[in-house]
Amino acid sequence: MKIRLVDEVYHDLRAARDWYEEKCGGPGDEFVDLVFTVVNGLPDGAVHCSMDDTGFRAKRMPRFTAVIYFDVTDSEIVVVGVLVNGRSTSNLKGRG
Repeated sequence: MKIRLVDEVYHDLRAARDWYEEKCGGPGDEFVDLVFTVVNGLPDGAVHCSMDDTGFRAKRMPRFTAVIYFDVTDSEIVVVGVLVNGRSTSNLKGRG
């Protein structure tokens, strides 16, 4: 199954990487690497992730306090956001 990341995800990744670098002293690049590892594994378990109040499926990140938000269509998985816990999910509504 094809995986597509909307443009806003790259902004989310930069912001989260910078936040982890500043607040936690350096694991920002590890965070980004782990996001791509988890995203690449979504086709194997996407149907097991439930939809939350955002209207998207949510996959919690291991080791980091962040969530990957995505939608599943017949032909692809569309990643619409990667948010560090505590960030507002209200801006996810227009994505996808």
